[in-house]
Amino acid sequence: MELTDEAVNAINQVEYLQERMAALELALEDASWWRLSAESEREFSRDGLRQITQIARIFYLKNPLIKRGVEVQRDYVFGQGVSIRAEAAPVNAVIQTFLDDAKNKTELTSQQALAYKEVDLAVEGNLFLVLVTDSLRGRVRVRSIPFDEISDIITNPDDARAPWYYKRQWYETRYNEDGQGQITTRTAYYPDWRHMPANKPQSMGGIGIEWDAPVYHVRTGGLGHWRYGLSEVYAAIDWAKAYKEFLEDWATITRALSRFAWNLTVKGGKSGIAAAKTKLATTLGASSGESNPPPVTGSTFIGSEGAALNPVRTAGATTSAEDGRRLLLMVASAVGLPESFFGDVSVGTLATARSLDRPTELKMRSRQSLWSDILSDLCDYVIRIAVIAGQLPGTLHDEDDGTPRIELAVDPDTGEPMSATVFVEFPELLEHDRTATVNAIISAATLNGQPQAGTIDRQTLMRLLLTELGVDDVDAALDAIEQEEQPPTTIQPAEAAMLESIRELRQAITEAQRG
Repeated sequence: MELTDEAVNAINQVEYLQERMAALELALEDASWWRLSAESEREFSRDGLRQITQIARIFYLKNPLIKRGVEVQRDYVFGQGVSIRAEAAPVNAVIQTFLDDAKNKTELTSQQALAYKEVDLAVEGNLFLVLVTDSLRGRVRVRSIPFDEISDIITNPDDARAPWYYKRQWYETRYNEDGQGQITTRTAYYPDWRHMPANKPQSMGGIGIEWDAPVYHVRTGGLGHWRYGLSEVYAAIDWAKAYKEFLEDWATITRALSRFAWNLTVKGGKSGIAAAKTKLATTLGASSGESNPPPVTGSTFIGSEGAALNPVRTAGATTSAEDGRRLLLMVASAVGLPESFFGDVSVGTLATARSLDRPTELKMRSRQSLWSDILSDLCDYVIRIAVIAGQLPGTLHDEDDGTPRIELAVDPDTGEPMSATVFVEFPELLEHDRTATVNAIISAATLNGQPQAGTIDRQTLMRLLLTELGVDDVDAALDAIEQEEQPPTTIQPAEAAMLESIRELRQAITEAQRG
């Protein structure tokens, strides 16, 4: 059957389009880099985000620039720790129990765990914290779901900014008595920690809903309307890779030039060259042993007239390693840190211990504020569960939008409802003159020596001073101040010395208040 011209043209068009699609698919991934597809008009696809996250993890573990940028931010945010306390004593007891729980410390509340979570958030752009809740005991334990296991986020159909459920798909391995492992695929829905409908379905589409394990999702990077976050090092990856390749090329050229260190010119043509080669040759490794070793470092070359031994000059013969500085600056710009933080302190003009450029300082304070909000939300959830379990006297009231409002019972000491406020406090980012700060606190408390100024109560004044003096556990120190003047006879010498110092500090505070 003979095809018409129109049919031939149609077939050619289909083949052309197929070739173009194949070329586009090949362009997604080449030998040196992954090109990521995504729904660029709205949000990265889930597969695209998964690939970006995998690459970001590898670069954090392998590339020094990415690793440095992430860890500098981590150390500024949590390097000095964080203090968490509630205003009311009964509420503070519940919060401290939550923070001191061994499993919570392993996952989140210890300094090391918080540092790991900060790295995870910077590299992956997402944290999925599971609040495993025992409402009868009033106990909350924090666990995490890996980013790769969250396959979908189901939002309120009337409000895309309000997540309802997180769909988790993962592989579970169970071992029998013989040590044989069986891998099964599991799927479950986890509710968002703010989604508390009156009627709680036990499943959705035949998949169970884990109501006792709500998820607290933290995301950074990307755009505001996205459901998922984006790795914060994503913008730096290309430039970090380019800088690595530049240094590799520079090292290759340097290694090639180092093969020849001297330029020897002799007379006599081929026979003269052969004689010189014999003189300078070595038999190292030959079966007869070393009989003609090469000259040692610092040897003197003695040649006849017309023979010259000169070093090969490499100065200016190749690209300098410093020529890659612009690539380094792109990495620094992408992670929001000054160049001096990446190893070249010569470009800095101020001591970084006592000063920090304003954009970097604001970046770190913003990050601390983010973590302050996260920890405050978690503590509010713990207080809510404690009220439900009867550990704290109070009631829960639903606002118009369904958000629960905690109303604690009246404090018998004050006659007012107990406060559910939780304070999350970070030490100062920068070192400064502690003497000047302490004097400023005393001045504010006494109004420059006027007695009984009343501007700062004694408890707050002691907390400010202890924090400024770098006391690790301020709450414990305040409790010790309230103890008896004389320490018990069984107290250890180191503890007795600490209590003596605290009593002296208390006396100094009292004298300062008196003017």
